Amino acid sequence: MKFTDDDLDGTTRLSQYIRLALKTNAETVVKFMKEAWGLRTPDLIISITGGAKHSELSARLRKAFQVGVVSAAATTSTL
Repeated sequence: MKFTDDDLDGTTRLSQYIRLALKTNAETVVKFMKEAWGLRTPDLIISITGGAKHSELSARLRKAFQVGVVSAAATTSTL
């Protein structure tokens, strides 16, 4: 995946997420989102720490987690 639309071809998709080091500060994230993706300054950044590599969540729990994250964002009027 790419983070910019330079030299896109029919097989290239722009990234919809970023993976960061734990010590990456919020200012760096916002700068990237604004410059690379052309987004406005976000009202909310949700940070989920941990990886799916060692996760053994069932499909039901995974879906509940996704719904919970979206629900939390929605209560802040960010969606």
